[in-house]
Amino acid sequence: MSSMSAEKRLGLKLRALRKQRRLTQEEVAELSGFSIQHVGDIERGQANPTLACLVKLAEVMDLSLPELFTGEEVTEPDIAEMRLALIAFASSASKKQLAIMYALYRGLR
Repeated sequence: MSSMSAEKRLGLKLRALRKQRRLTQEEVAELSGFSIQHVGDIERGQANPTLACLVKLAEVMDLSLPELFTGEEVTEPDIAEMRLALIAFASSASKKQLAIMYALYRGLR
């Protein structure tokens, strides 16, 4: 297991993604509404960004939130694949998991 903190790993990932997009810290700060200091602190692993902050950074870099963490393009599965995955999950789900799925289903109807 790596001794590097989660904040440091995330910061390095964000810096690499920013540089891939040829953005400066100043540009990310301006587009996100954060200070340059905050962007730098996040990239150095010296800040623990909130979910709202991560969503904004992903938006600025034209990424989905999962892509922000993986650095890889995340494609949405097609409808048939989603149905099969949900059926497979439901067939082996615990009572508690089924109750959660059912509550979600009822909320979406």
